[in-house]
Amino acid sequence: MTDYLLQLHDLNIIDSDGNHLIRNLNLDILKDEVNVLIGQSGSGKSLTASVLVQQYPPDLTVSFDSYLYQQQPIDNVKHLLGTKIGYISQNYAYSFNDHTKLKKQLLSIYRTHRNVSKAEAQQQIERALGWVNLDSTEILEKYRFMLSGGQLERVYIASVLMLEPELIIADEPTAALDVINGKRVMDLIQHIAKEHHTTLLLITHNLSHVLKYADYINIIKNGEMVEQGSADYFKTAKLQPYTQQLFNARSQLIRKEDHHAET
Repeated sequence: MTDYLLQLHDLNIIDSDGNHLIRNLNLDILKDEVNVLIGQSGSGKSLTASVLVQQYPPDLTVSFDSYLYQQQPIDNVKHLLGTKIGYISQNYAYSFNDHTKLKKQLLSIYRTHRNVSKAEAQQQIERALGWVNLDSTEILEKYRFMLSGGQLERVYIASVLMLEPELIIADEPTAALDVINGKRVMDLIQHIAKEHHTTLLLITHNLSHVLKYADYINIIKNGEMVEQGSADYFKTAKLQPYTQQLFNARSQLIRKEDHHAET
């Protein structure tokens, strides 16, 4: 029997003008696996993520047949956020204020979710900052405005990872990072998913991430799910035309990169 951690079935989203943004979408997240939702810009993947964490714009009409976490219906996901579900959104810049040192803000986040001493909380915070390749001694004494965009995003990612949730929903987690730090963060997220038995839903337009990290892949186009299956399925099956187009585009890019490397 397939073990799903989270399931959202027959999701429909309509905007205030009556346009269908998401239509009859089913998303099943396999437990202890790296699940990927991939689509081009405007396909509806980030909108789907916003529904999973119930942080979507109020002018949208959202409906679904069922939303389950560990086979139990979810009425309000807020009590799961932090300890059970960690959400790495694209809006990391607004996660911290400019008036309080990051140490105090991170301690507050951690102790809001975990009933531990300040010393225990700081130990876990320092550990998580190390995971994202940041010097905790330096970072914790700074204010938000003193960090670069890449540093701030890594602090934000650490603030999610430090709570060690059962499920991490990561919406384009490396979008603001350079290639090296982006690879480190992706390797880290995959490592945590595998070594700590954490389930991952990676939302991306980057096919390189899909091919390297995914166990299970969901392809979305124009608000509809086009194709779903294991990584092995996508290597061997006859794919839908849109999926094949995505994979062909990636193959052409690789050939161009190899050609430039040779010349």
